[in-house]
Amino acid sequence: MGTTYKDPRIGINPLAQYTDGATATRRSSIIKNAKDKPLFIVRRYNEAEEFLAHFLASGASSRLLADHITTLRTGFYFKDSDRENASYSADALQAFYKNGLWLSGLLSAYNIDVTVHENAHKTIVEGVQVSLRPELMLRDKKSGEQIGFVKFHFSKTRPLPSSQAELIACFGKHYFESEHTLEFKASNCLVLDVFTGGITQAPKAFAKRLSDIKASCREIADRWHLVV
Repeated sequence: MGTTYKDPRIGINPLAQYTDGATATRRSSIIKNAKDKPLFIVRRYNEAEEFLAHFLASGASSRLLADHITTLRTGFYFKDSDRENASYSADALQAFYKNGLWLSGLLSAYNIDVTVHENAHKTIVEGVQVSLRPELMLRDKKSGEQIGFVKFHFSKTRPLPSSQAELIACFGKHYFESEHTLEFKASNCLVLDVFTGGITQAPKAFAKRLSDIKASCREIADRWHLVV
């Protein structure tokens, strides 16, 4: 039996789901999932996340992406779970190959840092630790200054609603401005739905969205010890 986190904590993606009109039952489920410590972490799209981040940062050709998809599908795996996870990642990269390659051109305007393994981007909102963890940080090509980020979303069956993508982008912009005193343009705060190839930037007017996120965090903090 797994243990639970004592203090309220949640990732920005489930927080966006929570904030974006989730039913009472779904909100309880989101809190429970955030509260329970997994016995082991299953990351279906780890390989896709890491490869895609480096692919976009390097500006490599689409041929490299196609070859990696083939490698994932035809590789030898000792464990069935490894083969299954490779299949999930191959599906994600195949969908991106079909729908999202245009993003490489958009990102060529920046210098890009891969931040897949960085877990430092966390902040406390109304008593809840919220983690952001963008996969890419964007830098100005001339000055080298950080000017934006890209956050990935992976789901084969649930495309990311634009309302939730805007909440994620909005929170990210607010976080980097308030916690790191960085001035990010809304157009440089991006959320990528990998399977659809859709890209969403932070809205220019987001006071209400931030207010909704804070209200959700207050509710999560209040309910944390009640949800079992």
